Amino acid sequence: MCILSKNYIFIFLFIASILVGCKDDKKSESAAQAPEKIAVAVLSKFRYTIGDSVRFGFTKPVVQFEVKLNGQTVSASQNISDTVSISSAKSNTGWQQIVVTGKGADKTDFADTLRIELISDIIPDEINYTVVGRYPHQKSSFTEGLEFYKGELYEGTGQNGQSKLLKLDLKSGTTLDSVSLDAKYFGEGITIVNDKIYQLTWQSGVCFRYNMDFTLDKTFTYYTQGWGMTHKENTLIMSDGSNKLYFYNTEMEKTGEIEVYDNNGPIHKLNELEYVDGAVFANLFESTKIVKIDLASGKVIGFMKMDGIVPAETNVGKDVLNGIAKQPFDDALYITGKNWPSLFRIKLTGSNKNNHMASSK
Repeated sequence: MCILSKNYIFIFLFIASILVGCKDDKKSESAAQAPEKIAVAVLSKFRYTIGDSVRFGFTKPVVQFEVKLNGQTVSASQNISDTVSISSAKSNTGWQQIVVTGKGADKTDFADTLRIELISDIIPDEINYTVVGRYPHQKSSFTEGLEFYKGELYEGTGQNGQSKLLKLDLKSGTTLDSVSLDAKYFGEGITIVNDKIYQLTWQSGVCFRYNMDFTLDKTFTYYTQGWGMTHKENTLIMSDGSNKLYFYNTEMEKTGEIEVYDNNGPIHKLNELEYVDGAVFANLFESTKIVKIDLASGKVIGFMKMDGIVPAETNVGKDVLNGIAKQPFDDALYITGKNWPSLFRIKLTGSNKNNHMASSK
């Protein structure tokens, strides 16, 4: 009797498992057959030049709609046509969000999020320059940051086990003061604000803040790679090797970012930085080019070809151009590179042409 009961129990459980499996299969089939949401508002393309009319259409009849570009209402109309246009003239470069909400003729509501990429409407000028001075530079310095502050020259260097913060004599290139980073840190860009020196690290996500006597004041954490650094007033500006510039306050709290573009697309590998009169000059990693970026819009408005100052003995694949600094009272830039024997003082002498508008793509 006991054996028979066990057999009945086994048969019951077996049948139950089949029924549950069938039920699950039906659920799966039902989920698989659920229709995907069809967007009502659709773009014909995603890349535009700033100033273009951004056009989109509807996949079904619509009786009303509203459009927001980066959270701001830019169009709302009852006059429905096959194509709707909005202006991109006041936008910055980079990826922008468009949200279209409304009601269809079938009385159903819709909300679609679209993304567009805006490239610069300016063709950058080539900026000419003249070398007006040359100073010795320590060949052992893998330059990652260069900065003048109150007439004194400071440099941040990289490489694990070799990274330092240096105060230098400009005329002789000799070290006046220095502090070494722990060997686990790869030093990167530096900037000095309100008698505090900031030094980034490459992949550690750590920023060191020093007093002017090179004693450590504070450390901060950030969540990108650290490459170049400069500042505008009390705003720190940082690059991470992408086409973005990030903005931080003096406590390394992020306050914003911009994406950098020229008339052809994003400009990646932004490295060492120097802020000058509303623009940021940036080295491009593994390049002999410096670009000039309008900080308000993210547009590249100029560029310099620095091939003429690259030392003949330089290993161009390793000892790349990196290091831009400006003294407030001196109408010149100071330029060097990783392990270069020289630091150059150059004066900008104008451009080959005036900025003019790029055509739409």
